[in-house]
Order: sequence, then C-alpha cells, then structure tokens
Amino acid sequence: MAASCDISVIAEFSGLGKLLNFCDKFSVTTTPTAVTYNYRTLATTDTAEALDLGDITTVEMIIIKAVGAIYIDTSYTASFSSEITLAAGEVAIFKPYGTVYVKNYTALATPAYEYLAIGTT
Repeated sequence: MAASCDISVIAEFSGLGKLLNFCDKFSVTTTPTAVTYNYRTLATTDTAEALDLGDITTVEMIIIKAVGAIYIDTSYTASFSSEITLAAGEVAIFKPYGTVYVKNYTALATPAYEYLAIGTT
C-alpha cells in the first residue's frame, strides 16, 4: 500500500502581527543566514525609496506589511514600476528580482510600512 502526504509550513511573524502560510509562494535556493527587520515611514511624498537590507547581499524572501497604502517595485532598475499594490494593513510575501523600492499609493502621503528581509550575507 502506497502512502503520500502534503506538508504545509506555517510561520508566525509576530512583528508583522499576522499568521502567514508561505509554503507555496516560492522556493528558497539557499539556507538563510541573515534577517533584517525595519519599520519605516516614507521620507518624501511621491519619491520611491529603496529598502534597507542591512548586511543581506542575496535576498531570498521579503515579507512586507503596509501600515499605509504603498506601491512596491520588486525589480527596480532605472525607474520605478509598481508590481505590487498594498492597501493599509495588507501583507505581501515575495522573492525580489532586483532592488526593492517602495512608494506612496495615496498622493501626498508618507505611509509607514514594516518588513522582514531574509537571505544570506
């Protein structure tokens, strides 16, 4: 008799205040060795800013929670191009494909957001 099972991984990130199931979002290619947590308020309205990754050089996963509505560019090169839109209170989990930038969704707003960046040094 053959047997099979499904495995789900559930992680609680208490700083983000959510219980998140991310097992089917992406696959991690290396064992993470560094984590950066940050709570930020956008410094200038209508100006994109890069996430501070601390000592992480290769990012495997970003978990970001919008305190105020934000746009996110997960592969910024020369200009901002939103790929994710988060309303206030929403969370996104993704693996970036370049430098990650955040910008306000609501005109003239300087929203806050918090995030965990997980990767290697």
